[in-house]
Amino acid sequence: MVRSLSFIQLFIILAVGYIGGVLLYRGIPNADFSAIVGLYDSRVTSNDSASLLLQLTTVLSFFLVAFVFSISKRTRFLVMLVGAFKSALFGLASAHILAGGINMLAYTGWWFPFKLTATFIVLFFCWTLSPPFFTRKSQKRPYNVKLLIVLVGLALAIFFVDKIVYSLLGV
Repeated sequence: MVRSLSFIQLFIILAVGYIGGVLLYRGIPNADFSAIVGLYDSRVTSNDSASLLLQLTTVLSFFLVAFVFSISKRTRFLVMLVGAFKSALFGLASAHILAGGINMLAYTGWWFPFKLTATFIVLFFCWTLSPPFFTRKSQKRPYNVKLLIVLVGLALAIFFVDKIVYSLLGV
């Protein structure tokens, strides 16, 4: 029961963050979110592909910020906020893409599934660093370093498969 509650919590954070990002985009119609969306995924705002190093930095920055927040007890409550922020950026970028008139096949075949998976991996990474109160042990336990490395590796694999599909579709 406890494990299923944790995944339900992650899906709720993902859904609320996504809807929050979409509502932010729709709520401020005259705002230009291109800079924020460009930081999330630069391929969305410009037709040319950004440098690989910038895109890798963007992917890894969420993991790094979440890990830094998890080090101190005073900032540990911000760890799940990193995942929620990634979910909100996912919704904001998704609304920006759809408002820009992207081909629906490219959106459903390329962008949405890869970004959804990457966002869920970040949320699971954050949950691993700072689990909810009902799964915490009473004593301080070390991080599951192997799981953290596997999640970052999985995110990088998703990133490179995303790049391959992006080039094959010719978006």
